[in-house]
Amino acid sequence: MKIIAIINEKGGTGKSTIATNLATALHRQGQRVVLIDADQQGTARDWRAASPEDADLPPVVAIDRHQMLASSLAGVLADIAIIDAPAKAESMAAAIIRAAHVALVVIQPSAADIWASAAAVKLIQAKRAIGGEIQAAFVINRASGNTTISKTIIDGAWNDYEGIEQLTATIGNRVVFANAMAAGLSVLDMTDTIAKTEIFNIIKEMETALWLNP
Repeated sequence: MKIIAIINEKGGTGKSTIATNLATALHRQGQRVVLIDADQQGTARDWRAASPEDADLPPVVAIDRHQMLASSLAGVLADIAIIDAPAKAESMAAAIIRAAHVALVVIQPSAADIWASAAAVKLIQAKRAIGGEIQAAFVINRASGNTTISKTIIDGAWNDYEGIEQLTATIGNRVVFANAMAAGLSVLDMTDTIAKTEIFNIIKEMETALWLNP
């Protein structure tokens, strides 16, 4: 099973939005996907509880105690497990990175998000330093090409972390993502074709990098 962590120690970056939409897209491509809600706040669980009964969505499993993460993941039957990581939870973040094969560090176009992402980067680097293998990349959420800070972040020149690239695919600042979340759905169920393409572009980039292979 491939374990993908959607992570940043800062709250409000849009981790749950990206996790729910990536999980749904991969599920509808025929993968056996389980979305792990590792946040005691339970955003992914609330999203699934709000879903229509006939919604074509992946199951959501709550594992919000770091002591139970590894053993609980061992019992998950899936091709891909996507972990929606909590904010401000160092022990859980460390447990998630230990378990993950891929980490997507979600940042918005802001200095605060970049600074906060350093905590996740340190965990990734620490795992690699002791011989652990993990692929990692930054994902920009709520990007807007009209602002100077967005252009600077999208350009990627700020990223001087070795071995942690920045995905070319970005998620725009689109209200459809919030609307889909509130309805317990994915942007794949909405009419905004650009939002759908943004999600598929992230998946394509991960496929090209062979990050979704068993």
